[in-house]
Amino acid sequence: MPEQSRNAKKRTAPPPQVTAPLLTLCVFVAMYFSRVLLVGMVEGGGLLLGVSVVQLLVLLLPCMLYYLLKGRKLASPIPFSPVTPRHLTLLLFGALTFVLGSLLLNFCFQYLSVPTADTAGFYAQLYTGDEGSLAGVLLAFVVIPAVCEEVLFRGVLFAEYRPMGEWNAVFMTALCFAMLHFSFSGFPVYLFAGLLLGVVTAASRSLVPAVLLHLLSNALSLFASDRFLRVILQKNGAFFVGFLLVLLFGAALFLFLYCVEHLFLYYAEHPPEDSLPPKSRTFASRVFLSPTFLLLCAVFFVLTLLPAGNGA
Repeated sequence: MPEQSRNAKKRTAPPPQVTAPLLTLCVFVAMYFSRVLLVGMVEGGGLLLGVSVVQLLVLLLPCMLYYLLKGRKLASPIPFSPVTPRHLTLLLFGALTFVLGSLLLNFCFQYLSVPTADTAGFYAQLYTGDEGSLAGVLLAFVVIPAVCEEVLFRGVLFAEYRPMGEWNAVFMTALCFAMLHFSFSGFPVYLFAGLLLGVVTAASRSLVPAVLLHLLSNALSLFASDRFLRVILQKNGAFFVGFLLVLLFGAALFLFLYCVEHLFLYYAEHPPEDSLPPKSRTFASRVFLSPTFLLLCAVFFVLTLLPAGNGA
C-alpha cells in the first residue's frame, strides 16, 4: 500500500510546464514589491546591504522552497558539469558575441531614435553612486544578481524544461529572464542575453560559463552602459559604426555557433548521459501555451505598466 500511494502521488504531481512558471511568477511578484520597499533606502542609507539581502531572499529562497516542494528532485539534474578547456573557446566567443550583439542592438535603437531603458538591472537603477565602496557595488549589482539569476533560470528552470526539449528550455528561460527586468524597451536586449546564456548552458552542460558571462554583462551595463557607443558614433559616424558592428558581430556569432556545433557533435560521439532530451517541437505547444505561462505573461504586462515597473 505505501508503495502504491507513492506511485499515485507521482502520477498526480503537476508537470514542470505548470509548476515552473508558478515559481517564476512568485519571483516576479516578490521582486517587484521588494523594489518598492528599497526605494526608501535610497535616501535613508543602507541601499547596498538591502539590495544584497533582498536579492538573496527574492531569487534564491523561492528556488529552495520549490526544490523542497518537488520532493528534492527536479525533472532533470541542474547542469553543473565541470568546466573543461574545451569550453574556453565557447566562453571567449560567447563573450564577444554578447558584447557586440548588445552594442549592435543599442546602435539600432539610437539610429532609429527609439527610446531605450537603462539595462543596468532592476535594482541597479536605484543606485545613485553616492554610497558604498567599489567592492560593495560589485557585490550588490554584479556578483549576487549574476549568481542568483543563473541559479534560477539556467539552473532550476532549465533543468525543469530540458526533458521537454533542450531548445524549449533555452527559449523559455530566455523569455522568463527578459520579463524579470520589467522593461518593454529593454526587452530585446535582455532576450538576446537570455538566449545566449541558454545556448552556452546547453552547449557546456554547466552553469559556470553562464555565470561568468552574466558577470561580464552586469559589469558592462553598470559601468559602461551606452556611453562608449555614443562616443564612437560622434567620432566616426553612424554608417561606419553600424557596418563595423554588423561585420564584427557576424564573425563572432559564426565562431560562437561553430563552437556550439563542435560541442554537440562531441556529445553525440561521447554521450554525457544515458538519454538525450527529446525534440523540442514535440513539446512546444505544451511549454509555450501552458496556462500558468500565459498567466505569467499577463502579470509581466501588468507589473511593467505600473509606475514602479515601467522602464525599470
